[in-house]
Amino acid sequence: MLHFPASMIEARRTPAFPSRARPRPWLAALLSFLFPGMGQAYGGAIGLALVFAAPVLVLIVLVVAVLSGVAGNLGNGLLSTRFLTGVLVLDAALLLWRAAAIIHGGLALRPTSVARRERTVTLGTVGALLLLTVAMHAWVGITVLQLEGTLSQVFGGTRAEPAPGAPQSGDPEPAASPGANWDGKEPITVLLLGTDAAPGRDAVLTDVVMVLSVDPVAESAVMISIPRDTGYVPLPDGSVYPDGLFPEKINELVARASRDPDTWCPEGAATPETCGLRVMESAIGTYLGVKIDHYALVDMAGFAEMIDALGGLELCLPGQLVDPEFDGTLGNNQRDGPLILPAGCNHYDGLDALAYARSRKGWIEMPDGTRELQNDFARADRQQRVLLALRDELAQANTLLELPGVLSAIGRTVSTDFPREQAGDLATLLPLITGPSIDRVVLGYPDYVDLPVNPDVNYLLIPNRDAIRTEMARIFGRSALIGWYVGSRDPGPDLSSEANAETP
Repeated sequence: MLHFPASMIEARRTPAFPSRARPRPWLAALLSFLFPGMGQAYGGAIGLALVFAAPVLVLIVLVVAVLSGVAGNLGNGLLSTRFLTGVLVLDAALLLWRAAAIIHGGLALRPTSVARRERTVTLGTVGALLLLTVAMHAWVGITVLQLEGTLSQVFGGTRAEPAPGAPQSGDPEPAASPGANWDGKEPITVLLLGTDAAPGRDAVLTDVVMVLSVDPVAESAVMISIPRDTGYVPLPDGSVYPDGLFPEKINELVARASRDPDTWCPEGAATPETCGLRVMESAIGTYLGVKIDHYALVDMAGFAEMIDALGGLELCLPGQLVDPEFDGTLGNNQRDGPLILPAGCNHYDGLDALAYARSRKGWIEMPDGTRELQNDFARADRQQRVLLALRDELAQANTLLELPGVLSAIGRTVSTDFPREQAGDLATLLPLITGPSIDRVVLGYPDYVDLPVNPDVNYLLIPNRDAIRTEMARIFGRSALIGWYVGSRDPGPDLSSEANAETP
């Protein structure tokens, strides 16, 4: 009989490869946090792993189908109240499902023989992962709720129907206007108005008057600024002024019409605000020879808040800007002395960026010591630059944590009559608006307006209609221009009375 040493017998009982290590419950919880079912698979419960993973996999497939367009064109539906409500429900359900997978992976699969220290580590890990999961889904819920609130505020404007006498589709044959039935492919033109409402101001003036036109097919966009002191802008008809021209600055038109809607908008039951906006839309549309499809109002005080929510903007000046007469009623009145903004490219907070956009007096002191006097035309150019800087900041992907605050600020700052049900189509224009190329025009002196005849009596810039029409034909195409004003051979406003007026 053969006898083997005990050491050899023990070696024969030892497998060639070590047996599978005992699952670590805290690791199972972590894996289930990363993806439901992974922790169960790690612990050997393959059936439970499939149960936890299957609903999440189905959800991922649905999301990919929606984003890729396989599920159909849901662009507008993605921003609807019904869809966002569904996202909230799914977010809550996914939170509960992930929490169940984490708890099951960390606690239900825990062997009874686990040491006390490892039990403590497991309980701490499960608790931390549950808190992190709740925080993640709470952020999603808060963001979705804020998005819904923002969309309701932004798209809460009342549609301003065209006033009588406004450029219509048959006067002469223009390009079709998308209006309320825009399909996301036709060119669209929006009137952007910046209001200066704030404590200390008796009247609300539209000191920012811009037109933003986007052509999705041509992949082009243009931003046109009309100086606030522009006078003799054409009105929809001659019912208020016989010559059909507004004899004041354009920035006063909305407030003037809003104060007396029965006179300015007698044909309909317009609210004061709606009346002012519809008159302004028609007037600017006729002035440029284009159809204004929608408006967007921007509150300048809220604009500063939105910039702060984004972390500020980088803006550039060729020299030091000095404005001894800067009006600081929007919050800049904490300054002692004149407004001074530094030369070069600098990071601006909301109030400083607003000062950059609002200052229209003083000068820019160039590096060689010369001074460039500032005016409304230079201000309009800086306003466009602020908008371009804002679009660049919004286009960046580093605003994830600031997103709820940014959405909240946008909701308090912007209002438009663009229909909410077409918000998805509007979002498709963002790549064009935020792209590197956008045509910018300021209809200022000396190319597009003449200086006032008697500025001490009334500082009204006199439009050069031929130059404006030529520029609009370059931008939109001559066949697309509509309206009688820019194409009229009428000699224009009679300025003789102003020329002979006595200076007070």
